Amino acid sequence: MRITHLIYDDLGNPWLGGGGAVRAREIYRRLAPRHQITLICGAYPGAPSEERVDGIRILRVGSQRSYALSRLTYALSALRHLGRQDSDVWVHEFSAFAPLFPSTRRRQNGVLFFYHLLGFHAVKKHPIVGWVSWLSENWVLRAYRRILTISPSVTDLIAQRRPDALIQCVYTGVESSYFQMEPEEGDYILYFGRTDIHTKGLDTLIEAFSTLASDHPTLRLRFAGRGSPEQEERLDQLVKAARLEDRVEIIGSVDEAAKSELLRRALLVAMPSRYEGWGIAAIEAAAAARPLVGTRIPGLVDAVKDEETGLLVEAGDADALAQSMKRLLEDGDLRHRLGVAGRQWARRFDWEQIAVDQEEFLAKDLESQRPATTPKEH
Repeated sequence: MRITHLIYDDLGNPWLGGGGAVRAREIYRRLAPRHQITLICGAYPGAPSEERVDGIRILRVGSQRSYALSRLTYALSALRHLGRQDSDVWVHEFSAFAPLFPSTRRRQNGVLFFYHLLGFHAVKKHPIVGWVSWLSENWVLRAYRRILTISPSVTDLIAQRRPDALIQCVYTGVESSYFQMEPEEGDYILYFGRTDIHTKGLDTLIEAFSTLASDHPTLRLRFAGRGSPEQEERLDQLVKAARLEDRVEIIGSVDEAAKSELLRRALLVAMPSRYEGWGIAAIEAAAAARPLVGTRIPGLVDAVKDEETGLLVEAGDADALAQSMKRLLEDGDLRHRLGVAGRQWARRFDWEQIAVDQEEFLAKDLESQRPATTPKEH
C-alpha cells in the first residue's frame, strides 16, 4: 500500500512533539519495509522540509516562524501536498487547532484518525479560535465514514453520534525498555507530558500539591516534557503564585534516558488531564511499575484501571487529586501493588501487534474502495 498520513505533530517539533508523533513513528517504521509511507507534518525551526527516517518519507509543510503561524499554514497547505502524492489510502489525523477540510472526492480514500472529543474545551482554551475548532470537530465527525480511534471509551462516544460509520479502536503501544526498569523510589511526584496548562490540568496539579506540601516537607513535584515558551512561562507563574519555587522543578524537554530515570525514581506519577485520547504517559508509567493518579475522563478510564493499576479522580478537582496522592504517599503497600499490577497490564500494548492492527484496518479500507465485480454471463 501507498499510505500518506497527515499529522501536524512531529517528534522534533519543539511546540508539539507528543504522543501522536510517537505513535505515528512507531507504527510506520514497522510498516515501512512492506509499504510506501509518507508523513506530512508541520514545519518548525531548523527542520528539513523533507527527509527519510526509518524508511518513512517525512514532508514538513508550512511556516517555521512561530507556533501559531506553523499551525495555520499547515492547515492551509497540507491538503495541497496530499494532492501531489499517489496514495492508495490516506489518514487524516485530526487536530482541532489545525483543521483540514478535504473535499468529498478526497475523502473517498481517506480515514479519519480521531483522538478525543474536545467539545467546549476548545473555547475555554482559546476563546476566539476555539469556536472554529469546535465547529471543525463537529464537521469532521459527520464527514468521514471510516474512523480510527485509540480507546474504547472514545470509540463508544463517536459511535453514539455516528452509528452508520465504520469505527475501529487501535491502541497505542509502549516501549519494551520500560519493563526492564528496577524502581527505586525518590522523593518526588512526577508529571511527564506536554506542558499545556488547560489540557493537561497542570493548574489543578499545582493547587493539589500546595495542600500536600506542608504535611510532606521533603516532597517535591517535578514537571518534565516539552512545551511552548508561553506555556512554560505560565507554568512558572503558577508555581510562583503558589509560593512553591523551592518545592517544584520545571525540567522541560528531556531525552529518553533522562525520562526513564525520572520515571524509575518517582514515588508516583500524576496525570490530571481535562481531556485525553488515551494517555501514552499512563501506560509508560504502568510499564515502569509506577502507580499513577489520573482523571476519570474518556481515554484515561481505558488506560488506567481504577484501584487496580492507579487511582482516578474527577477532572479539575484539586481536593480529590490531593487526597488520592496523599493516599499513595502514605501507603507503600498500595504503591507497590498498583505498580506490579500496572506493569502486567501494560504488557498487552505491544507495538508490533498494534502496527499490524492498523495495517489490517487500512488494508480493509482500501479493499472496500474497489468496485465490486459483476459475474460474467454464460
